[in-house]
Amino acid sequence: MTRISRYLLKELLVPLGVWVAFMFLLLFVMQFLRGTDVLLGSSVTLTDLGRLVAYLTPHFLMMALPIAFLLAILLGLGRLGEDRELTALQALGVGPSRLLAAPMGIAVALSALMLLITSTAQPWGLTGVKALVSEVIRKNVVGDVKSGTFYEDLSDLTLYAEKVSADGKWTNVLLHDDREASSPLLVLAHRGQVGTSNSGEVLRFALEDGEVHRSGRASEDYSVIHFDGAEISVGVGASMGKRGRFTSAKEELTPVELMQAASEAEAQGGDARGFRMALHSRLGGALAPIAFALLGTPLAIGRRQAGRAWGYLLTLGGYVLYYLLSRAFEQLGQQGKLPAALAGQLANVVFMVVGAVAMYRVSRSGTVR
Repeated sequence: MTRISRYLLKELLVPLGVWVAFMFLLLFVMQFLRGTDVLLGSSVTLTDLGRLVAYLTPHFLMMALPIAFLLAILLGLGRLGEDRELTALQALGVGPSRLLAAPMGIAVALSALMLLITSTAQPWGLTGVKALVSEVIRKNVVGDVKSGTFYEDLSDLTLYAEKVSADGKWTNVLLHDDREASSPLLVLAHRGQVGTSNSGEVLRFALEDGEVHRSGRASEDYSVIHFDGAEISVGVGASMGKRGRFTSAKEELTPVELMQAASEAEAQGGDARGFRMALHSRLGGALAPIAFALLGTPLAIGRRQAGRAWGYLLTLGGYVLYYLLSRAFEQLGQQGKLPAALAGQLANVVFMVVGAVAMYRVSRSGTVR
């Protein structure tokens, strides 16, 4: 490795590390604010928050690494342009293509790391998040239901207990279930408590000695059912609502599991495009640093005047454009208008082609400013 390459690596790796840390913190704060109803419950501990950070770290790295890398290129090489160091390198015979070697080397390493994360740590972490959130919701329900107070933090469910014992058992319970708007339920029971299923994804309200009142809003039907023991199940995803959801089902699957799910869907006569598109979208995202290196390098070194404001603006615009292209091609893949493998990589291909043209123009003009 030449001295120039080592110097360029230092100029890129330092801001890369800083921006990854900043983006990670920003993403975590944004996600935390979305889930405050769950994460700020009375029963949440520092251990729970630590586990949440550990589970979400791989997912946030997949999101932070590409944009942080693009920022590092535009600001790192842009700083060299501001200080006229690129002009000095040009005078020594260092062309634009040689300046591309360091960003491209980092990009290949980042893409390899992201492929490893998306195949192993990311699905593991998102699966762990679901189990953790289920556990936290159960603890919050147990801890937040107070004697003589209505509890309404679960979507479309209202819970009331006249008395709550120290071990979490309820006396004289009222539960209003409005999940089916056409026929809401009113459940009255003398005793009850909350638990979870073996998978941790379902809350189970175990009620004893009570009755269920069901009415139809579109009709005058009204029925009452008496019971000695009953159990009402509530899906955790539904109970959290949209603001509290941390993940989707496909993101929790490894690439191998996505391919297996696609094969099973095809064998059953279903539509496998969703699983295949999810797989290739994740692979496309993992290869984004290579596309950003090829496009960002000529943009950074081919400007007459570099600046931080320009670097921030160009990074934001480039990443938004990449995101929009990715989503547009993903929709075309979902609809079957493009092969899934092509749709997942087409945004990278577009950026690489534009970057190659930009690098060619910079090389032909001999411009390293």
